[in-house]
Amino acid sequence: MMTSSSVHPTLAILWVGVLLAFLAIVFASTGRRSPEGTKGFGVQTLKWLSIVGLLVLATGFVTGLKAAHPLIDKNYAAVFVTTSGWFLVGKVVIVCLLLAIALRIHFVSLPALMMPTESAAAVKRTLRIWVIIEAVFTLALVWAGHVVANEHPPNHAVIYTWPYPFRFSIMNTWGMAMLDAVIGVWVAITLFIVAGAIALRTLMKGGRSSWRFGLPTVLVMLGLAVGAYALSIKAYPETYRDTPVPFKSESVAHAMTIFAENCVPCHGHQAKGDGILAKTLPKKPIDLLTEPHATMHTPGDFFHWLTNGVPGTGMPAWGEKFSDKERWDLVNLIHATNRGYQSRIMTTRILPNQPFLAPPGFSYTTHDGTTGRLKDFRGEKAVLLVLFSWPDSRERLDQLRLTYPALRDHKAEVLAVPLTELTAQQIADLGKDIPFPLIEKEAAEIARTYSLFRRTISHPDLMGPATVPKHMEFLFDRFGYLRARWIPETDAADWNDIEFVTQQVDQLNQEQEIMPPPPDYLQESGHDMHMMGGMKM
Repeated sequence: MMTSSSVHPTLAILWVGVLLAFLAIVFASTGRRSPEGTKGFGVQTLKWLSIVGLLVLATGFVTGLKAAHPLIDKNYAAVFVTTSGWFLVGKVVIVCLLLAIALRIHFVSLPALMMPTESAAAVKRTLRIWVIIEAVFTLALVWAGHVVANEHPPNHAVIYTWPYPFRFSIMNTWGMAMLDAVIGVWVAITLFIVAGAIALRTLMKGGRSSWRFGLPTVLVMLGLAVGAYALSIKAYPETYRDTPVPFKSESVAHAMTIFAENCVPCHGHQAKGDGILAKTLPKKPIDLLTEPHATMHTPGDFFHWLTNGVPGTGMPAWGEKFSDKERWDLVNLIHATNRGYQSRIMTTRILPNQPFLAPPGFSYTTHDGTTGRLKDFRGEKAVLLVLFSWPDSRERLDQLRLTYPALRDHKAEVLAVPLTELTAQQIADLGKDIPFPLIEKEAAEIARTYSLFRRTISHPDLMGPATVPKHMEFLFDRFGYLRARWIPETDAADWNDIEFVTQQVDQLNQEQEIMPPPPDYLQESGHDMHMMGGMKM
């Protein structure tokens, strides 16, 4: 099967062959000729070669973009900070220049060769110059391809320091319907349309004037500049820095303690920006709970603001008080808080083939000393995470104890986590009674973290200190995504019927992998061709 990666080199060789043939014909004749001589000079052959060359260049441009995509793999920012990335950009620019020259030769220079002898001689000299320029650009293109093939591709690049004060973000500009972005994009589109109209009119009328082709080029370049500016936002040195702390419950729980001790007066108990000091600040703190800031900005952006503060807002710099790890923990908390709010649409029934929520991972140690991780069940089993209170949840635990074999038969594992601290004797007694793992050592961190996922449409729990239900159950698919939730205090009694639960598990087991398993670390949004940041706090 032919792929872009295999076709692209073939097209490159074909282009070189066409260019060499064109060069040979152009330089095969010197001096002045009559129109008949001009035809002998090979105008018809040159026109045919020109058409073939244009087709090869256009096809090569498309296959080149497709072949380059795996080398980038959504790490678009790395294109602008790596050697291979810049040479990829250079290849695109060179091919565009080659296309522009080839179009000029085909629609201006070659028709002009049929003009009277004196004019044809001058055109011939100009044509040779353009073909030489094409040859030089082709050599540069081959060199750029060699560099790209021998350098590390952008998709493997680690960006520790972003060197530019801006980045490009469609989601944060056009996606947020920002007026200046919308106007800028439409201005750019208008410039492109005008450029296309001028070029088309020139071709239809058989125009040969250079400015008629130069003007569309200028308009396109201007449109690109206007569009790029409209889609750009502020960025920081840390914008694309990888998160060194895993997105796990121990990190989130630690950050919850830091937040409660330092951030509540301004940001409020639930990070809505409604703390008691919020109205005294120059600018009200942003709502980190219900507004999509976690998806609009990169983890590195938040790390920058936590480290350096936000001028003019009252947000202080925490770089000296908190360690790097503690600041990254807070970044994890911001994401966990926002994802917890997103989970409010979740019910006792799964949404078939719609995994959308990647929860924090966790490690655990059970009452009998067995250790494990949530991700250990990936590809093998669904997981029912049971957050219980004792003795309030006694009846439910007894039900799960009796039906545990049936759940295991349906490829589901049960993990029990106490919401409150149990005595050693209570743990020992429970461990004897229940056949499924009872998490002990990391239970507090897991319980605190997953309490963020308690919100429902009917009980959003947005004001004041958190109200944590006494019992919650979460169902994960075998790929690591949170798919359903049951809170007895607010939901229907569906999960009291274990057959209903096994039906949900069976549906999950029938699904194929729709998305890659959630990464262990936070990543910047893959929805944008990012190069950027900016948040108002």
